[in-house]
Amino acid sequence: MKPGGPLDYLEGRKFCVVFVKILDVLKEKVQLRCLRGRASIERGKLQIMAPSGNIFTVPSSAIPTIQPNDGTEILKDAEYYCLVKVDDNVLLDDGDIVVS
Repeated sequence: MKPGGPLDYLEGRKFCVVFVKILDVLKEKVQLRCLRGRASIERGKLQIMAPSGNIFTVPSSAIPTIQPNDGTEILKDAEYYCLVKVDDNVLLDDGDIVVS
């Protein structure tokens, strides 16, 4: 990536990817799961390096949702976060947060 790319400000920052699965549209019920780690920009792509060593590449559809931490408890100490919509067929852990 050329110097000064649009995502460079995220390099090394604490980041939270919030996976959102819609459980019931009418009741506005969603399930949330967080992946926390450090942001890294590789070839113009935003990757999150989790403490476990796993790397998650943030899909391009989620880039417009990147925001600074607004103090929401689920974000903990992340400096920035984004939202990633999860398909109905994807199973999230039972310990995830269900919001209605």
